[in-house]
Amino acid sequence: MQKARWIALGLPLLALVACTPPAPRPPARANAPVNGTQGAAQTGTPGQWKYQPNLDRAVRHILETQKAKGDWGYMSRRPNDIYLGSINSLHVWGNASTALCVYALIKQPATGEINAAIRKGLEYMIDAPDTPRATMDTFYNVWSHTYMLECFGVAMRDERFKDLRTRMRTRADHELRRLLDHQGLDGGWGYYDFEQRTGRPSGDISTSFTTAAALVGLHEARQAGLSLRDHNAQIALDYMERNRVPNGAYYYSTGHKYSPMWDPNLPRGSLGRTQAGDNALYTWKRTINQAELRKQLDYFFKDHIFIEIGRGRQFPHEAWYATAPYYYYFGHYYASRNVLALPEDIRGKYSDTLAELVVAGQYDDGSFWDYPLYGYTKAYGTGYGVLILSNLKKAAGK
Repeated sequence: MQKARWIALGLPLLALVACTPPAPRPPARANAPVNGTQGAAQTGTPGQWKYQPNLDRAVRHILETQKAKGDWGYMSRRPNDIYLGSINSLHVWGNASTALCVYALIKQPATGEINAAIRKGLEYMIDAPDTPRATMDTFYNVWSHTYMLECFGVAMRDERFKDLRTRMRTRADHELRRLLDHQGLDGGWGYYDFEQRTGRPSGDISTSFTTAAALVGLHEARQAGLSLRDHNAQIALDYMERNRVPNGAYYYSTGHKYSPMWDPNLPRGSLGRTQAGDNALYTWKRTINQAELRKQLDYFFKDHIFIEIGRGRQFPHEAWYATAPYYYYFGHYYASRNVLALPEDIRGKYSDTLAELVVAGQYDDGSFWDYPLYGYTKAYGTGYGVLILSNLKKAAGK
């Protein structure tokens, strides 16, 4: 059970776990920041949003790394990479990374180049490899279903791509059915079921952050008119409320309620999960109000070092409070959504604070990344980075 307990500590976007022994310290990063480009906002023009140059560089990275077929990322691997489960996982991460990048571009002001890249990405997603459950114990595909739904939900409401709506809706309906098929018996979503291996996941390792992300994706799907039974959303929201601790933290997974004082379940260990959980409950108008969002954002900033310390590490959960690197941009994405939900008169302050933290991790090529994940590292990381900065720019009124 101890092995399963640690395996349950997996990854947000690409909820994964390293099942390998520690390796020697790797050499210095080849893509480390140069010429002092990491660690601060870049100089812009007068009257421009302070972080616009950082956002522009990240958008440029996405545009320049889109592949010929319209997707992002590739199936390379590194020594001691995370547990794969099956080849299906590589398609999962490709689909999820592509959805994040397309969604990030949709949030940018329209240009011919950006519109063409979005259309190319949407065409790829419509016909992307299907990602069914490949094994009984490992199903990372909840992440591709979640982020494809979120992206399609936004794209279907965009007049620029109305000619693709029918095809997008067909694929989005498929992703919705797949996601709902993976909803656990406890109402939540996870991506492992090592002990039970039931046809519908038992929920034994449903996780609060997977469930939160799925709920946000389902809300976008509903906004776009996809058919979603209210029951599925409500039992997922019930799951979130059961796993929310009065101090604002969220249990890592269903079984963690039996270890409430274990490091990952404390507020500092829950920093990334708390922002996602709060955003899901607030989006669906359950439990969380603006005052609670502000309270948890204040805590997020106060103890930010405890999520920062995990960024870029090779192995999951080796940092303080069992923080994992792939919580970093995942958690900041939902934090940026929470900033947008604050009253307008205080958004600007919170926007600047969060943006300053995020751009500190931008690399010389414009990318963001927090965890080396096969060949999808910079694709999903930069997708998140652009989404975060775009939300914060809007929150700042720019």
